[in-house]
Formats: sequence, structure tokens, C-alpha cells
Amino acid sequence: MGKTLGVVPVRMESSRFPGKPLQLIHGIPMLAHCYERALLSDCDAVYISTPNMEIVDWCKQMNISCVLTGSHHERATDRAEETLRILEKQNNIFEHIVLVQGDEPQVSPNEIDSIIHTIKNTNASVVNTVIQVDSIEAESSDVVKAIIGQDNNVLIFSRSKIPFNGEKFYRQMGMIAFSNRALKEYSALTPSYHEELESIDMMRFLDNDISIIAHESFSHVIGVDRPKDLEKVISLFAGDKFLSSYSDKYT
Repeated sequence: MGKTLGVVPVRMESSRFPGKPLQLIHGIPMLAHCYERALLSDCDAVYISTPNMEIVDWCKQMNISCVLTGSHHERATDRAEETLRILEKQNNIFEHIVLVQGDEPQVSPNEIDSIIHTIKNTNASVVNTVIQVDSIEAESSDVVKAIIGQDNNVLIFSRSKIPFNGEKFYRQMGMIAFSNRALKEYSALTPSYHEELESIDMMRFLDNDISIIAHESFSHVIGVDRPKDLEKVISLFAGDKFLSSYSDKYT
């Protein structure tokens, strides 16, 4: 079925938490947790994708695969697409790409395997992980909510609380799988109205009538948007079952 590429896009200039990719979680930079856990999955190759030489230099020191991309990208998805093109010029060809966000360090290799299985065994071009959250979490504008149709297609994403009078809420997670063709099509499209209005990558697909399949996860992962989120993640990592498989490399 072709090879699968894992891409971990990171940049130092986060508006809400500058420098967060290199923030330490149990002595290991956050981006390294994301990278190592993707390596434990069924991805055939994993690359850090960044516009920052500071991160590139760190990756070289740690013998971590890394691609330097342009600094102009507003969306992690566009950065992943440039990474794919750079690798293809080196004759590294991948049929599917999994975007593993560099600020979701609790990501489970098993969940990555699950989304790979979904996109390889369906006709889907794009598969986005979602998880059910409570109404309190749904109130936060940091949390991207999704409405999912009966056919399991995502109908819309929003930072507002949707559905307004709902009893069940779904959060978009940063792990997204693409076919090679769909990822290239994304970057060929003009940034869309709702994408820019909501600051949500995947609205570019929905605004252009390109379907996104929802892949439900039951593993709650905290996205590190702000320093307070990092504190929560650090406390939760004490019992993490994957940490011991790579911690010796960094400590």
C-alpha cells in the first residue's frame, strides 16, 4: 500500500507560547516526545519539520531526522506539504502522510497506527482524529470543536462552542492523515474564508467541498497551547508507559 511518512511540524514563534518546542518535559524537549512516539508507530519514516535553524541544529546534535522549511507558512499543513516535496526531490516517496503535532507530546503510537489503518483501508483522502470532551472544555477558544455527520464526515470545525445546545462535543486533535494527492491539493488551494476566520487549517478542505473523515480517539491528549498546559502535561507524564522506551537517549 505504499509507505507512510510521519511529519512533526514545529516552530519557535508560537504567539501564545514562544519557544515551546524545546520546553522540557521530564528532561526531554517537547518536540522529542512527539518525534519518538511517532517512531514507535507504523510510520516508515518520521521527520521534524521546522523553519528554525535552532531546531535544525538541535536535531543534528541528537541525530534526529529534520527538514528545514520556509518561514512563510501560516499553517502546519502547508509546512507538512513542503516537507513531502523536499523528500520527494530526494527520491523518498510516500503514499500517505500523518501530521503529528509538535505540541501534543502525549500522542500514542497506537493512535497513530489506528489512523494509518483507517486511511489505508478506506477511500478517504483526509482523516482527522477527534475526541469527545465535556461542555467546559468546549467553551475554550483554544479548543477546536467539530460537528460530525451520520456518515462520519466532519461537517464543520469552529473555535466557538458547537453545537450550541449540544449534549455531546467533539474536539479536533492535531493528528491528521492525508493521501499524497490530498496534501498536495491542500497547498495548491487558496487559503479559504473560514480557514482564516477561525484559524483552522482543515476548513480549507471543507470550504472546497473536500471530505474529511472523523477518526474517534478515546485517549485524551492535552495540546500545549500555553505554559499552564505544559504544567498539566508534566504531571501526567509521571505514569506514561512509552517514556521509558526512549528516555535514555536524552537523559
